[in-house]
Amino acid sequence: MLHKADYSAAFFVAAALILFFIGGLLTTVVPPIVDKSWAKPFENSDPAKGVTGKLQPLNELELKGRAIYVKEGCWYCHTQQTRTLLADTKRSGWRGVDSPISTPDEFVYDDPHMFGTKRTGPDLSRVGGKYDEQWHRAHFRNPRDLVQGSIMPPYPWIANNEEDFKAIVAYIQTLGRAKNWRPENDYER
Repeated sequence: MLHKADYSAAFFVAAALILFFIGGLLTTVVPPIVDKSWAKPFENSDPAKGVTGKLQPLNELELKGRAIYVKEGCWYCHTQQTRTLLADTKRSGWRGVDSPISTPDEFVYDDPHMFGTKRTGPDLSRVGGKYDEQWHRAHFRNPRDLVQGSIMPPYPWIANNEEDFKAIVAYIQTLGRAKNWRPENDYER
């Protein structure tokens, strides 16, 4: 019987599909069933190992800021994760301090996840705490005033609407909060 199977394309296609589906089930369905910790935010008491304390969902103002971030399409160019590449940790860092690498627990409350489609603009995962409100207001009015050669279009309607401006800045501030990382905490003056 196996000798005939050597010459049967249908047999090999069927076997490949069966093995593919078994592999898919083992890698996507079984892990969440076996490990229930996937649905909970990560906690520990050692800051060197990642997030400390409980992660908190966004408050109402931060959710409004996230909605503006989505509506205006900011996530098309600005990613929200620091990859494991050395260039990413340097680029997202501040004053010579490398940024921590993003971990899955930072995105527990994101729905939907919006990591960004490409890295046209700088990564925002660790921007919270770097700049004050005055910098953000000037940046939204005309990005080229602060960053030479920026291709980001101006968003004066955000800077001029106090309620929207406070909301988007509150959301941006949360993007550094996930790791309890603030550049000024790591930077020695």
